[in-house]
Amino acid sequence: MKLDLIQTFVEVVRAGGFTAAARHTQMPRSTVSLQVKMLEEALGVRLLKRSTRSLALTDEGQRLYAKASGAVDDLVQVFDDVQARDDTLSGLIRLTIPADFPTSLLASAITSFSEAHPAVRFQILSTNAVLDLVQDNIDIAIRVGASPAQTAIERRLLDIEWGFYAGTPWLERNARPDKVRDVRNFISPAPTLRAYLEKHVLGGASLPSVSIEVDSHSMARDLMLTGFGVALLPQGICQEAVSSGQAALLLPQIALHPTRLNLTFPNRADMVPRVRALADYLCTHFR
Repeated sequence: MKLDLIQTFVEVVRAGGFTAAARHTQMPRSTVSLQVKMLEEALGVRLLKRSTRSLALTDEGQRLYAKASGAVDDLVQVFDDVQARDDTLSGLIRLTIPADFPTSLLASAITSFSEAHPAVRFQILSTNAVLDLVQDNIDIAIRVGASPAQTAIERRLLDIEWGFYAGTPWLERNARPDKVRDVRNFISPAPTLRAYLEKHVLGGASLPSVSIEVDSHSMARDLMLTGFGVALLPQGICQEAVSSGQAALLLPQIALHPTRLNLTFPNRADMVPRVRALADYLCTHFR
């Protein structure tokens, strides 16, 4: 049985569909569909339940994906390593970042790294879910204050400074608070992040009562700028608004602790030259 049939099947499952897999593999959608059909015919089982808008794995498909995905990755890595007969870096790097991570610094790093190593390809996954580095086949994860598994490697990228911010419309209607508990119209993060900020940024103190809850720093910032209320946000995403007079830093006398932005990757990926090179480059670029 040809390896490319199984590899295409794995790509379809990871991409969530034939069209997305075709874009990722740079093959025609008809070819992707045909290869999965050929695999099903060779095995004599149905692997995918198809509809016009979605697909789902059959029980046989789930079992094949669970056993084959890691093996396919290992074989592809072997092929990449064998083909790299000189110092040229090549192959795919899967990178995950938080869903509302400010992307300009990362984009500039990826672009300049790609100019130096054009044979390296990237797949960037933006999600607030803490993916399993091995099971989800992640080479590098950029995370805020997440403790890695014992088998993972963690490197510091930079420290994130935090602050309470309010937009000009809110400041025109309200007096500046003197204490955290005096903050009104608080734009609260989701419970998990709220608990994290209370423990690590406020040193155990409580955040104000919730007026609205959001799961995105970008949404919290935009609500703050339109005058809804006060938000606790990374200083980096508020600097431009403060400089232009659209927002102001509140409670500067309150000691807020920075959090670390970390680079995390599994031990097995540390042995891959392209991943190690990107990790070194990101640490230098971010600092």
